[in-house]
Amino acid sequence: MLKQAIKKLEEKFFLSNPMLYETLHEVFKTRPVTAALVSLYMLPVRKLLMPPEYLTSSSLTLTASTEYYKELHGLLHIAKAEGYELVRTGQDNDGGYVMLDDFPGGIAYSFGINNDVSWDKDMAARGYDIFMYDHTIDGLPEQNARFHWSKFGIADGVTHDDRLKDLEELISRNGHENQRDMILKMDVEGAEWGFFERVKSETLSQFSQMTFEFHEVLNADYTQRILSGLRKINETHQLIHLHANNYCSNYFTAGGKNFCSSLETSYVLRDKYKLRQDYDVSLPLKVDMPNRKTAPEIEFGLWNREFQDDGKITSVVREV
Repeated sequence: MLKQAIKKLEEKFFLSNPMLYETLHEVFKTRPVTAALVSLYMLPVRKLLMPPEYLTSSSLTLTASTEYYKELHGLLHIAKAEGYELVRTGQDNDGGYVMLDDFPGGIAYSFGINNDVSWDKDMAARGYDIFMYDHTIDGLPEQNARFHWSKFGIADGVTHDDRLKDLEELISRNGHENQRDMILKMDVEGAEWGFFERVKSETLSQFSQMTFEFHEVLNADYTQRILSGLRKINETHQLIHLHANNYCSNYFTAGGKNFCSSLETSYVLRDKYKLRQDYDVSLPLKVDMPNRKTAPEIEFGLWNREFQDDGKITSVVREV
């Protein structure tokens, strides 16, 4: 409920000012009361071009070294699964995900629901029972015979809450310890990095496809957790699709590549598919859609081409 109220407040009053919106969005995560008071103070003068100086926080560093971006780019190399195409699942724009068109049916796990079950409905129509988790809601916006919702969230190792569980515990509760070729969807507002630290590689191998929204990618405080998490995923899975969430009000350019704070990613199990690494893909694809309808896509271009390590990082502020 608090998250939804914060999001509505941000969108109503601050989206017209990208720099102010980005700053308050970050402050809300760590100091919601302070940020709410600042928001109320700013309402009469919300057309100001710059936020007040006291909003600047040393803990909100949104830049990192070129070494970080170079390794990040390498860990996000995209391959093509031969013999398969990509297809959009879920609704248009925000809430939809691009995945491999290989859905034999079975079991899917869905973390982060809020008020959108379009992806879950799509998977149910493809023959999957969906085990759905979100501890921030009191119920689903609509029901389906294949929906199995529980008021739990994914444990990140930082937040102490009895409603947060490890994936292994949830799989055990559902009797899926020996299940293979499952599907995982996760959009949990940054908790994914703690999830990767805790989850076993053997557990990840139970999923033939996984799709995530990665958050905090530009936050220098997260760099080591992000790189460590991506290294772990790459042991068992291969990235097959990457898309920039264009709700970002700014992005960084390093090595000739664009990087934004939120990335939509799709992975497949390495052992199951024949993967072609020399894939000269240009992003976004035709199957992609902007998350925010009224803002242009963030172009990633020829993503797999070599990172040009010139030591320069450029910040780009964009209209959203």
